[in-house]
Amino acid sequence: MKQKITHLRHGIFENGSYKLVALFISLILWLTILGRREFVVGKEIEVDFSVAENLVVAGQSSDRIRLKISGPQPLLKKYKESSQSLVLSLADKSPGLHEIEMNTAKLDIPAGIRVLSVKPSQIRVEITAPQK
Repeated sequence: MKQKITHLRHGIFENGSYKLVALFISLILWLTILGRREFVVGKEIEVDFSVAENLVVAGQSSDRIRLKISGPQPLLKKYKESSQSLVLSLADKSPGLHEIEMNTAKLDIPAGIRVLSVKPSQIRVEITAPQK
């Protein structure tokens, strides 16, 4: 019995420094992988339209879009705290009612962040000539 305990104790504490280093490396790897989880947050962005000089925007169905984005938490926090607006040029549009697609190509999204959804996906904009 005493020999079994001695053998067990010898097996546990033999090469203790190697085992301690292996424990620290496994903890660091575990924390690194845990820290790479994808988080999902929402962000609102103000939308403005620019038109030709002789025209004005008479109305629009929404002045903001809501993004659902995912990525690493530090990147999301930094992006969410940044203030930004989206200015879309409608200089090539004539007077009338237009539906403008809100796709991700028009957004300035940092690398590492994915856009999951954009709502509304379209904004109706009415362009008219200014009243004199």
